[in-house]
Amino acid sequence: MSNLINIPKYSRKIDFWTFLEKAFEKNVKIDLGHFKIICMFLDVMDIYESLSKDTSKKEARKTLEKEGIFSKNSEYISGEYLKKHIDRDSRVAVHNRINDLRKLEFIIETKPGPLGGYKLLETPDWFLNEE
Repeated sequence: MSNLINIPKYSRKIDFWTFLEKAFEKNVKIDLGHFKIICMFLDVMDIYESLSKDTSKKEARKTLEKEGIFSKNSEYISGEYLKKHIDRDSRVAVHNRINDLRKLEFIIETKPGPLGGYKLLETPDWFLNEE
């Protein structure tokens, strides 16, 4: 099933300078991990929507769960999955970046616990990027 889920690696177009300016305004130190997390949120949700159209939300969720992307029985992206994509050894690194993104007005819901994860609910107005 892995070959059906092709999440593009950071193919999003993000206005780096606006992101940097907002981080500076809020006194938030950012690194590449912040960008990778945002890209993963957006790309995974695009794939989830696409799979849902082809099958059902339940089947799409189960597929992404099987791949280790979603936490068990949820639509939350696993902290373990995000950790691997920012090349860090602990999920604390993900948690810290999530907190930084919240300071930058990203609305991210957290599901605590060993089967927890993260879900991007809303991006700030300044982040909207018309392609």
